Amino acid sequence: MTKSTLLVALVISSYVGVAFSYGDFYLFHLVLILLLVFNFYDLKQNDFKVNVDVFLKKYIPTLVLILSWFAFSLFWAPRIDLGLKYVFYIFCGFSVVLSIVSYAVNKKRIDKIIYILTPVVLIEIAIAIIESFTTFRMPISSYSSISDMFGKEPVNFSEFDNSLISSILKPPTGFRWNTNDLAICMILVLPFFLCSKKTSIKFIGIISILTIVIMTASRAVFIALLLIFTTYLFLIKKRIGTLILIWFSIASLFFGMFQLRNSENPRINELANSLQAVVLYFSGELDLSGSLEWRRQLINNGLDAYTKTYGLGLGAGGSTANQEMAGPVAGRFTSMHNFWVEFFVEASIFISLMFFLWIINIAVKLLVISRKSLDDKIKYYSQSLFLSLIGLVPAAVAASSTVYFFPMWIVFGLSISVITNFKEN
Repeated sequence: MTKSTLLVALVISSYVGVAFSYGDFYLFHLVLILLLVFNFYDLKQNDFKVNVDVFLKKYIPTLVLILSWFAFSLFWAPRIDLGLKYVFYIFCGFSVVLSIVSYAVNKKRIDKIIYILTPVVLIEIAIAIIESFTTFRMPISSYSSISDMFGKEPVNFSEFDNSLISSILKPPTGFRWNTNDLAICMILVLPFFLCSKKTSIKFIGIISILTIVIMTASRAVFIALLLIFTTYLFLIKKRIGTLILIWFSIASLFFGMFQLRNSENPRINELANSLQAVVLYFSGELDLSGSLEWRRQLINNGLDAYTKTYGLGLGAGGSTANQEMAGPVAGRFTSMHNFWVEFFVEASIFISLMFFLWIINIAVKLLVISRKSLDDKIKYYSQSLFLSLIGLVPAAVAASSTVYFFPMWIVFGLSISVITNFKEN
């Protein structure tokens, strides 16, 4: 087994994540252990001479600094066990990024990672579609009746952002334990179909992902979906007229249906009021499961605790520790359920701002490359990854936390690889 094989295996295992696991131990962790052992043996063979070249590549030092800061924050973190767990989560994500950047040293290597990931992504999409319309569930799904055989505790919940659907059909989870995680993953994948030049692939992919996102009924992901389509038409295709026409048509449709909500025709009345309910739900004015209320409470609790840290933040795992000490919100929630607020509350102002600017810088660079590159593959990758990062911003709010959400780290790794391998034509 070569190091290259282990690097690719780590990326693939990180994508499937909890789908191949027992309890909290994933296939990813096994591959990571093997890779660390291989690296240690390789280091020993080289008389412990460390090659730091990969750590000096563009954008990597920022991640090193972030990981180091959270490790240092253990000195004041409320609970060392939760702090160590959070640092481990970031270390795992950093390992995914580092593996991709180390392996994808040229365009051919980037192609290989994409080609290997493609069938895995397609399998998850197929599974999610089947789950959306049947009673089939992956064994590790939170809705699976046999998840306890894999060290998981089944939960019977109308997932906070999914109450519109869960009363009729339990939403899909794919390779994820949580339906919101699946929705975020689909948002990160969507741009690769949207930017494809093959009409059939574009159409089938978009329809499939739209179906899955609708079945998850996540507000944040739905907003991310609209943002991706809008950005695609505005910045990628530069079809402003088409974009205006689409938004005008949608606005006219909703306005027309709103006017018909008091129609004497029962069919039209039912449709108009159902559409109005959906609009209110996604706008946040209709909170069927009370998710907005307890999310606000979680955020307020975290921000209140943050103000007492003089800008240093609560430290690694601090937001969860703080909430556990105060008592679970709604009797069960201790995770922030907003990645950006969670990161801000646990990190210092400097680290939070640095991380956000780091993402913006990568996104802008990808957009520039998409316009400058004469290589069709690089142009396609940069466009897709740019849109994925754009969609991630609102979508990351949907999950309990994305710090341990590996598809996000895969997008970071691929983005850095595309940027570092781009050459001016």
